[in-house]
Amino acid sequence: MTIQARFRTPALLRFASLALVALVTATLAHSEQFSLAGRTIELPSPPGYCKIGQTPGEKKFIDLTSKGTGPSSRILAVFLKCEEVANWRKNGPAESVSASDWLVSAAMLDRDGQLRPVEGTSRKEFVRLLGGAISKDPTIFSRTAGEAQSTLNNLVSGADFKMVGAQVLKADEDALYFLFGTEVRADNGENRRVVGISANTLIKGMRIVYANYRQVRQPQDGNALFGNTSAIVNAAVQANP
Repeated sequence: MTIQARFRTPALLRFASLALVALVTATLAHSEQFSLAGRTIELPSPPGYCKIGQTPGEKKFIDLTSKGTGPSSRILAVFLKCEEVANWRKNGPAESVSASDWLVSAAMLDRDGQLRPVEGTSRKEFVRLLGGAISKDPTIFSRTAGEAQSTLNNLVSGADFKMVGAQVLKADEDALYFLFGTEVRADNGENRRVVGISANTLIKGMRIVYANYRQVRQPQDGNALFGNTSAIVNAAVQANP
């Protein structure tokens, strides 16, 4: 499935992603270093995805993504499937890119908009504390989703977005995972569903969020997203002992 250019669809909620592949067709493992609050972290790129940002359409997609995530994160990179990147660079570089599957990663900011490390807390403890905060106030995520939905509706012309579900999926020693869904009504009247998995983790004291989004026709089509996202998180954790 493909989100057509006319939808001008940003990557939903407040997330975004890591490194790069030098060539559009490349799928080999690659890592990129990021300097965050005086700390250097290494983030391996996801196999099969290519970093976007070269063409006007790609930059527009990233800009919409950044606006959609709001002031709570700093986007590191946005990735699309390499074959889709190659197609859009060839056929529609000036248009807003479309994607059936996209991946984003971000560094989370403090309430005042600053990027600060979390000191004296292990990754495992961070996941536990975050899960505990959400269990005490389950509306935290729904309020966040509602704010994101309002932002998207203001940004996107020709499409109507409706959040249809968001919940904590799993917690392990690497990350706290969320599952969320969104319905998109396109300007042609077609209903489309986007499912996403986001992972909140701590890498060298920096709060990193990954999110993998996919348009789906059947609910089971999104089942592979968790495995894909957890593999990316695990690679990032292993690369930063």
